[in-house]
This record gives sequence, C-alpha cells and structure tokens, in this order.
Amino acid sequence: MTELRVRKPDGWTTVSFPDEVGTISAAGGKVDGQLCLTLTGERDDGPRIVELGILDVDENDEHLLENTVPWTEDGTSVVLDRLLPS
Repeated sequence: MTELRVRKPDGWTTVSFPDEVGTISAAGGKVDGQLCLTLTGERDDGPRIVELGILDVDENDEHLLENTVPWTEDGTSVVLDRLLPS
C-alpha cells in the first residue's frame, strides 16, 4: 500500500493506493468548477485509481509521484496559491 499525505478542502488527510499500482501521477484541472490536483494510479490489470479534489501534496511524499507537483517560490502548491485570497 502506498500512502500519500494530501490536503483537501477540509484539511490534511491520507490517500492510499494498492500495491498493484505501478505509477502515481499528478495533474491539474477543474473538478466541479474548482481548480485542483488529481492523482491517478495506473494498474496493468485493472482500471485507474483516481483521487480528486486535492489542493496540495506533502513535500515529503512527492517522491512517490511520477511527476512533480507545481510549486510557487514559497513552497505552496500552485493550485492552493490560486485559491487563497491575496
């Protein structure tokens, strides 16, 4: 089991992907009109596993992703930075 600490609108939580997931990728987009990250776990023998509505991934868990999360210069995810009031 691969677990990643992620931030969702209601706070930090953990999402899990089963061992048969080969790679986990992060992509930006909109879900229900809101900007967010989507984590996608690829499996050879089954459908993708998708986690929606993510605002940030813990820096300590980013190494578990196939690609990097887009960060601002101060270390905030670009998604969260755009959602926070100026």
